[in-house]
Amino acid sequence: MGTKDELQIMRKRNMKLFPTYKKLAWDYLFFYTINFLFLTQVKNINPADVVLIDAFYSLFGIMAQIPAAFIVEFFGRKNSIIIANIVNCLYMVIVIFSTNLFNLLTAEIMSSLAFAIKETAEPSLLNESIPKSKSKDKIFAKISEKGASGYYMINAVSTILAGWLYGINPYIPMLLSLVTTITVTIMSMFFIEPVKKRKTNFENISIRSNLKEIETSFKFILKSERLKGLILYTSLIGGLLCTLDTYQVSLLEDLNISSGAIGIIFACLGIVACLATKKQEQFHHKYRNKSLSIIGLLIIISCFISGILAVFSNNIKYLIIGIIFAYIVKYAMSSIYYSLSEKYLRNFANENIDTKIYNVKNLLKSISSAIIGIFASFLLDRLDTAYCMIILGSIFTILIILVTSYMKSRVGLKPEEYSKEERKYDELKETSKI
Repeated sequence: MGTKDELQIMRKRNMKLFPTYKKLAWDYLFFYTINFLFLTQVKNINPADVVLIDAFYSLFGIMAQIPAAFIVEFFGRKNSIIIANIVNCLYMVIVIFSTNLFNLLTAEIMSSLAFAIKETAEPSLLNESIPKSKSKDKIFAKISEKGASGYYMINAVSTILAGWLYGINPYIPMLLSLVTTITVTIMSMFFIEPVKKRKTNFENISIRSNLKEIETSFKFILKSERLKGLILYTSLIGGLLCTLDTYQVSLLEDLNISSGAIGIIFACLGIVACLATKKQEQFHHKYRNKSLSIIGLLIIISCFISGILAVFSNNIKYLIIGIIFAYIVKYAMSSIYYSLSEKYLRNFANENIDTKIYNVKNLLKSISSAIIGIFASFLLDRLDTAYCMIILGSIFTILIILVTSYMKSRVGLKPEEYSKEERKYDELKETSKI
């Protein structure tokens, strides 16, 4: 990119802006927890259909990966992020004014495209904005952690406000969420593109060429035992977390917890996630290649325990405290998971492969989320949320044991223990990474 001075300006601008941007842009603020209530109480959508909508989001996410790759390749990382945020604004408008299930499904198509672009372009923009050095992975993790912890804190405050404002008028928190997405769109315009575009017209970027690049990425991943393990794990846990986000609110609603109290509970959980995110590097250094195994098992156990306690909470009210404690464990572990998984995936990756790794990861996560979401909707339409969580917890305990066993001899090795093919795109082959 340009001269040395321009490169320094780009790095300084992007590295400084990114954590502030992520604090507001990582996900919708003023939206989660009340979105389930908004759809079921205001829009009169069946709870099982809400879970099904989430599953359709994942299905659309599968199809969105190819256009997302196309958009990032042609428009670059910065412009793609701007486009994605504009689409998110449109998503929020459609949800606010929706009148039926078809409107919501249309909105989910837009949201899935927006996040397919964001989840590919944003970590890549940060990765390419950091100078090559032995400590690049630590710098990446620190900047990403700062943004994530800030998001959790802001989300905690906005969740309390959303729960309170929802009681006044359900549309107020939705409008605040729209205002936030507009603000985020404006912020994204101040990034500087870190990678000079090699392709400048649509003739050079055909659907066929993008399919070819995705095919090349799949071949590289299929050869990489390390990436196969990581992406299999992130697909499984990422898909489960998408479903649990809805199940957790549904469970509290089944227990007759008010919207205001739900807002306060999830705000406190947001603070827990904020504090846990700050400890992700310490967690990594303490548990090393066991980190992901521990995280996965604790998330799944918290799901199982939540369901078990909820079954008996009608007779023993104080068991609700145990459910909240299980939620605390889940939020702490999921916040560390997001930081570490993003960090691990970018290791051994340069500008030629990083967007493609994220793109393939997003594709497989969408497939996993869709399957899990459809199954979760099927369960919720027939059983109470508590029993659904017990069933999911039982199934995923078996699955995570199988996946982590597969990862044991493939992820977390010393750099010299990996093959040349594994480190084909490594910027600094002597750097110690996971």
